[in-house]
Parts: sequence; C-alpha cells; structure tokens
Amino acid sequence: MDGQGGLLEILYYNKMIYVSYSENRGNGKSSTSVASAIFNYENLKFKNIFRAEPPINSGYHFGSRLVIKDNFLFITAGERGQGMIAQDPSKHPGSVIRIHLNGKIPEDNPKFKGRDNWLPEIYQIGVRNPQGMDLSSYDNKIYLTNHGAKGGDWFGEAKYGENYGWKILGWGGTNYTGTKIGPKWKPGYTKAIKYWVPSIAVSSMVIYEGKEFKDWNGNALITSLRDQSLRRIKFKDNKFLNEEIIFKDRIGRIRDIEIQSKTGKIYLITDQGSIWRLSK
Repeated sequence: MDGQGGLLEILYYNKMIYVSYSENRGNGKSSTSVASAIFNYENLKFKNIFRAEPPINSGYHFGSRLVIKDNFLFITAGERGQGMIAQDPSKHPGSVIRIHLNGKIPEDNPKFKGRDNWLPEIYQIGVRNPQGMDLSSYDNKIYLTNHGAKGGDWFGEAKYGENYGWKILGWGGTNYTGTKIGPKWKPGYTKAIKYWVPSIAVSSMVIYEGKEFKDWNGNALITSLRDQSLRRIKFKDNKFLNEEIIFKDRIGRIRDIEIQSKTGKIYLITDQGSIWRLSK
C-alpha cells in the first residue's frame, strides 16, 4: 500500500473501472489519486477524476478505499504522515472525499452547506490513514477503519460534515516516540464505534452479507496487520455490542478482505501475496 505509483484499490461498477493509486507528481511528491476507465478486455484508457491536493513528499498514509453510494464515489485520503493537515479543510489529505462518478463536485457537499472554508470535494475531515471502507446494505451507511498511531485504531461511520479529530485527538494512542497526542475523544468530534488500544494495526473491513455465514449478516469483518487477525464486530445504531476474534497469527498480515457476492465466502489477501478463502 505504500510507495509511489502503486495501485491501492480497484472498483468495478456499471461497466466502469475505478482505481485509486499513489500518483507520482514529480520532484519526489505524490498524491492519493483516482482514475476511471470504460471497462473492456482489450485496453483500459484511464483518466484522473480526483487528485488529493497538495502533493506531498511522503511515501506512506495514502489511504485509500473506494465506495459507491447513490451514484456518488467516496474516497479515503490518508494524511501522508503530516498530522495536523487532517484539520486543514483547505487541503485534501486526512479526509473522506465525495464526488460524482465522473469527478464532478456534488452541489450539496459540506462546503455548500455552511462549511465555507472546506474544499468542495471534502465530506469529512480528521482521519489519519483509513485503509478500509464499505457500504452497508442493511442501513445504507458507509463505515470505515482507521489506522491509528501507537494505539488508537478505530472502526466508525463516515458522517457528513464532521471531524474525527486527528491530530487533536489521539484516539487512545501516542506518538511512536511515546509522547502523548491528545485525548481519546471529546465532544464536538465524531465518536468511533470501536477503538483498539493498544493498536492491532487495523487494515481493511467489510460489512458482511452472504449465505455462507448467515449469523454474521450486518456485522463488520475487520482485518489487522499487527496481530494478523480477523475480527467480527456486532454493532447497532452506532453502538458497539460485541467483538469476536475469528482467528489470529495464522496466515500473516492481512491487507484486504472481500466477500464473494453469490456464495458469501470470504477472501483474504496477505502482505505475502497469498489469497485465502474462508468457508464453512
């Protein structure tokens, strides 16, 4: 997921392919960017529909996940290790983005509803490195996972015009030097559904829907890098109910999770490049 010029996410929708990637912008700088192409089996002619501005000289914290809801494209843009840039709504890094599928800006984004100083593409600010995002078919809400610093990973909802607080809030974590960042949460900021302290190095997530594990329908399945686990989170109305560790330390650092829509079987991708299938 790190480095320049690397592919981050692929999404197929309505005969179109959308990809997010770390784009080399020259002079050592790069950005989280999104391009689209009409799908065919011969060749794909991509064009950029979003670039996180400004480009930054950093090789990490790109994000980036893509979700389509109501013909809007949602994009997570990591803060590139720049900390308080996530509190600057005149810059894209450290935010959740919402645009039309052709890259145009929705007329009802927060900028046009009282957030005058926000960039027009921004939907929510104050995230660090959101590596997972999915749309729940059960409540039509978008949920995401955010990779914290030393501690302070979380799972929560993407909320219009709100602020998750990075780097004013540390979500229970500290800087890697051990110094304090800020409180776990305080009023005025979006509160996550679930925090992990110490960090599990949370990565990808899906809201499960399928036949294979019917009891899991509507639950969040969340992967991690540090303890190499797959976790199931039960929640309702933004309230955490229960967490189950399905397994840990068995297949390596888990980078991505996907559900096969017809069968409900679960596929996991690790840092080692292996693909695993979970079924009953």
